[in-house]
Amino acid sequence: MADRDRESGSISAGLIKLYHFLSRSDVVAAAYILVLCAAFVLETRGLRNLFYALALPLFLLFLLSLRQLDLRALWRSPVVKLAFAYLGYFLLSALWSHDFAWSALADLLRVSVLAALFFVVTASLALRWEAFEKQLFFWFALAGGASLLFLFATLILGTPPYYQRLTGFGLAAHPIIGASLYGIVVLISAFYLLPRAEGNGQRLLWLAVIGLAIAFILQAGSRGPLIALVAALLIAGVLAHRLATAAVIGLLGVGMLIGVLSDFLPIKLLYLRAPSGHFELWAQALDAIRDKPWFGHGSLTDFSFASPYGPQRSAHNLILSNQLYGGIPASLLLLALLAAAGLRAYRAARGGAAVYLLLLVFAFIASLFDSRSLFQNLGREWVTFWLPLGLLAALEVRDRATGAAAQSAAKPA
Repeated sequence: MADRDRESGSISAGLIKLYHFLSRSDVVAAAYILVLCAAFVLETRGLRNLFYALALPLFLLFLLSLRQLDLRALWRSPVVKLAFAYLGYFLLSALWSHDFAWSALADLLRVSVLAALFFVVTASLALRWEAFEKQLFFWFALAGGASLLFLFATLILGTPPYYQRLTGFGLAAHPIIGASLYGIVVLISAFYLLPRAEGNGQRLLWLAVIGLAIAFILQAGSRGPLIALVAALLIAGVLAHRLATAAVIGLLGVGMLIGVLSDFLPIKLLYLRAPSGHFELWAQALDAIRDKPWFGHGSLTDFSFASPYGPQRSAHNLILSNQLYGGIPASLLLLALLAAAGLRAYRAARGGAAVYLLLLVFAFIASLFDSRSLFQNLGREWVTFWLPLGLLAALEVRDRATGAAAQSAAKPA
């Protein structure tokens, strides 16, 4: 009997040790970073399987390990409050959808919970592990650069040539998604990693990554992410590292010039291609918005818009789509969320950390040309929107704690 009790106790102790190990911030962060980097390699199904098999169990264990004090500190962030208010209203709007079905609501709830979990884990990891952002940005940019190095090597070594728009691997197999992901690689490499580079070797590494990413963006022919990148660079020229800004603009200009002078078709398509039906889609979305302007058509309503490329489910504009589905309350909540995040990002930029503001500007401008909802299952919105929002929420909580500690220390004994 005693032996059985000792055996049971040792099993329990082993499980407790395993739980503490798997819920450690660095272990969860490693799974988090691995899934994000895998977006450059795995297609949607493979990436989803990796997330469910590896990241999701660790995310849940990590969430269980968080103290109530941590969660309360996060909840004091206006970014977190507005994010959950927006999520709650978006789910509520499903109830008055024309195409309402309980199965569709369950799927929307699943995707929304996963996006919210990713957001909370992002903020919590940034709060609990000081090296999280550095490790995340380093490996994400390195994975993006390595995937592009392999892609261009295969093109040079005799892969059948492409004639229209360049595509990559994994989620980047879609040119717009690829241009969005590599746009983020450009920004974090230029305005986070390059200024912190130690020695010329690291500087050359990040300049090479930036050059490869810009080459892909130009050849992908996706004008929305390119316009978003230029907008972010204009802001960077005022608020961020001007040498890095000049380097990125110089590489971008040289790439455009070479493409135009060599009569390279993917570059020519950037300015010769028709408007891609965006104006027609936006006009149809505005017509639908006029039918139900107050509370929208509901988040589960399925639309079909006519375009030169066949029926489209998306209006290809986040602001219009948001108003279309959720009406004025959804638009106000989204704008309030972006304003709160933007204000925090601007303060960080004034303090020398401009990358948050640049990522936010890039995400917003890019979403004006191709986005349907912020709640997509393992969609690029997790990287473009929820990642910077989570980092900003953590930054806000950390600054509040620092300010409170400073005020407490300044009080007379």
